[in-house]
Amino acid sequence: MTEPECPDLPKQVAMSKKLLDEIEELRLRLQEAEETLDALRRGEVDALVMPGPDGDQVYTLTGADRTYRVVLETMNEGAAVIGSDGMVLFCNARLSGILKTPLERIIGASVARFITQEDTQSFEALLNQSLVESQQTELTLKDGDGDVVQVHVSTSPLFVEDSKTFCMIVTDITARKQAEQALRLGEARFRAVVEDAQDLIFMKDRHLTYTHVNPAMARMFGLDVSEIIGRKDEDLYGEATGKYIKQVNLRVLQGESIEEEYTTSIRGVQFTLNTVLTPLRDTEGTIVGIYGISRDVTERKKAVPGQRPITEAYPSQAMRAVLHEARLAAATDSIVLFQGESGCGKDYLARWIHDHSRRAPGPYFALNCAAISRELAESELFGHERGSFTGAHGRKRGLLELAEGGTLLLNEIGELTLSLQSKLLTFLDTRSFLRVGGEKSVTVNARIIAATNRSLETEAVEGRFLSPLLYRLKVFAIHVPPLRDRIEDIPVLLEDIMSGLAKELQITSLPAIDPASVIALSRYDWPGNVRELRNVIERSLILSDGQNLNVAVPSMHASHQSWSHVSSFPEQKRTLHDVTDDVIKSLCLEALRRCEGNKRCAARVLGIARDSLYRHMRRLGIEGDNPTAE
Repeated sequence: MTEPECPDLPKQVAMSKKLLDEIEELRLRLQEAEETLDALRRGEVDALVMPGPDGDQVYTLTGADRTYRVVLETMNEGAAVIGSDGMVLFCNARLSGILKTPLERIIGASVARFITQEDTQSFEALLNQSLVESQQTELTLKDGDGDVVQVHVSTSPLFVEDSKTFCMIVTDITARKQAEQALRLGEARFRAVVEDAQDLIFMKDRHLTYTHVNPAMARMFGLDVSEIIGRKDEDLYGEATGKYIKQVNLRVLQGESIEEEYTTSIRGVQFTLNTVLTPLRDTEGTIVGIYGISRDVTERKKAVPGQRPITEAYPSQAMRAVLHEARLAAATDSIVLFQGESGCGKDYLARWIHDHSRRAPGPYFALNCAAISRELAESELFGHERGSFTGAHGRKRGLLELAEGGTLLLNEIGELTLSLQSKLLTFLDTRSFLRVGGEKSVTVNARIIAATNRSLETEAVEGRFLSPLLYRLKVFAIHVPPLRDRIEDIPVLLEDIMSGLAKELQITSLPAIDPASVIALSRYDWPGNVRELRNVIERSLILSDGQNLNVAVPSMHASHQSWSHVSSFPEQKRTLHDVTDDVIKSLCLEALRRCEGNKRCAARVLGIARDSLYRHMRRLGIEGDNPTAE
């Protein structure tokens, strides 16, 4: 079988050969181009020449040109080439964004159209100087929306083929300027507040040296600001107060914020200062010093009632013994427990200990545990955090924190719940506690004085008081005698009470009290103790005519007919004879009270002769020992 003839076969073969030759030529040219591009990337050649169809060069792009173009388009600053006439010959996309104007409306236009009227002269000077040397300045521009843009401009002349052009780099500093303005405004406000404040404002470094004080503090010390800066608290307040302030400051440098009150002498005048101290931190959060504000609360402290001093000239042996123990307690920071009947003066003795201790410059607070609800007792004592319970809209500092550096009296401590007793015991052992709802432990340097009219021993046996807390409180226990066991103190108490009431009632002159009233008051057994005596005197002062004090002695029938006398084992210089005399004197006074001063009746009640009663009255100094009086 013969194959069919194909007359066009030679022609097709020739066309295929030509097509293959063209493909090979394209492949070679492509390979050459790729090699040239690789060499350009490696920096082995300076330019890439792209030939046209006729073999002539049509475009040359250097490696440097490509690099510079990428840099200009990706930089954060605006860039432009400006001619000597101010015409924009080139700009990047960033400058278009700063001016909020399309590139085609910037290139070919005068840059002066974007300069505000206030900076026109400054720009003209910049334009002339930039053709010769590099310049830097700040200008205010107008963007395409009509808003003001503050920029920093840096220019450099371009020496290319004798062309008079320069390069301009534009940085948007609007946000920075606004921040600087806000900072200056804040500093001005802060300085105005600090400089004009009546409170004492100060800063200290980590060495507790003053680095800044305001004029109010300088005025209080009678010094210039420069004379205080560089000093320490020991130089300003003295060694004792300075040492106390240093101990508190060291805790602030550990990260605590503390509010305290202390009384100190400045230029011979006693001032009570309420001071808030907080750590001063740098931008990284490191504590670099202390910032403090002190307020003079001297007058406020003077206005607080119930702070009258207790006289030490009590004639009764029982009260002198109590004051001796109180004096020993004031010399230490130990816990003190006052026990005694309600109204016998436990709270006044607690204040006396505070005022005679080294904590006297600090604050004094008293909490009546029986007067607050059990639900709020923990918050009042330890404070609470925001949101810890319904109604807790903010953080509250408890009385323990407020008593920082001072004393806290827990009156009627037997009324605390067992859970609160346990938390108080933990504080007494560790000196730290958690606020209600808190997570961070709070350390407080406060002295605790407790008082109760209950027998805590009995309460502990019956399970209503924690035995460990009782042992912790009885470091220094003091029993305060009732008024009926120290009747001879009534004249001194009358003078003390009337002096205090005169200030509270704003009485300019006190009426005289006749001796008969004093004797009548001494015949009453005072079941309400000193509190009842004070109420009787206050009522008499209100009803008096200003000349004489008519004391309305409580009815004898209202007093308790039961009677008791507390005597202690002879101690120190007291003998058995002294104790016996105390018992005899108390019996004589009680018999006279019950008989309303009738000595024959009193002798009959005691089972002794009238002459014996007279003899005891004279020897023991009992008033009204006239033998003729019945």
